[in-house]
Amino acid sequence: MTELILPVEGKGLWSTLYGYLALDKDTTTIKGLTFYQEAETPGLGGEIENPKWLALWPGRKAYGPDWKPEIRVIKGPAGPPSEAPHSVDGLSGATLTSNGVTNLLQFWLGENGFGPYLKNFREKGS
Repeated sequence: MTELILPVEGKGLWSTLYGYLALDKDTTTIKGLTFYQEAETPGLGGEIENPKWLALWPGRKAYGPDWKPEIRVIKGPAGPPSEAPHSVDGLSGATLTSNGVTNLLQFWLGENGFGPYLKNFREKGS
């Protein structure tokens, strides 16, 4: 099965967040998200590296029906992907880091990031 691994980066509260986003071949189903470098507050924004939080991402949908990025970290619990396909639980006490994750994903999935590449990938059926 083909998966796409995309490098992503963006601003958190205190640092630049560096990571990878894995998408299924449909280019909308998230297979995983990981961060390999960040300097956010331990126990708050630093929770973006917590395996329990990262386990909430698989099965979420990056795009809405119009192919605009809709994935976001929300304040509070989002529920399972079947009930909240475009939302992931927020990190308690880390609103600005959570907003940073939303912003970086929406940027990289959008027209100024990998959006044109992903559209081409979808259309060619790779």
